Amino acid sequence: MAKRKAKAKISKKKERTDAGLLVSDRVQLKDVRLISSKCDQTPGATSGKKAYDISYSTEVQVDRKSGYVVVIARFHFEAYIGSKTSEPVVLIDASFLLSYTIEDFEGLTQKGFERFANLNGIYNAWPYWREFVQNTIVRMGLPSLSIPVFRIVETPDKKTVKRKTSKKKARKKAVSKKQNE
Repeated sequence: MAKRKAKAKISKKKERTDAGLLVSDRVQLKDVRLISSKCDQTPGATSGKKAYDISYSTEVQVDRKSGYVVVIARFHFEAYIGSKTSEPVVLIDASFLLSYTIEDFEGLTQKGFERFANLNGIYNAWPYWREFVQNTIVRMGLPSLSIPVFRIVETPDKKTVKRKTSKKKARKKAVSKKQNE
């Protein structure tokens, strides 16, 4: 009996993943555009050991008549001096619009488009986000920072999702740079 339960869980997880993969197999990325950005820095942001957090979220819109899928990928960066219990010293927000064309919508569900947006949308926008953060940090007069590559991780189960917020967190990293490097 226990084996059957485990198999059922695996097949449900596979179904959830497959819905996004069905969309992924049929789309073609046509355009990536920055549609919104904001950055703030507090005095003293250049001193001390820094840690940062990145969170992101997506929104998907499907236009079956024109054959487009639009994903809006929103990113949020916060840097702290010392611990994350202090106020952030640097904030960077950016939203990218990704346009995909698709010819065949047969068998595709809204859930599949959402799963596609949460994985492929973020994955496709991540290089633009990395470049945006790196250039913005330098333009703010701060030491250069390279955001790590996007890592695809296994989708959490439903119990884990309920305990977390809707935003997903990227890797947390401590950065130590001298002011005059």
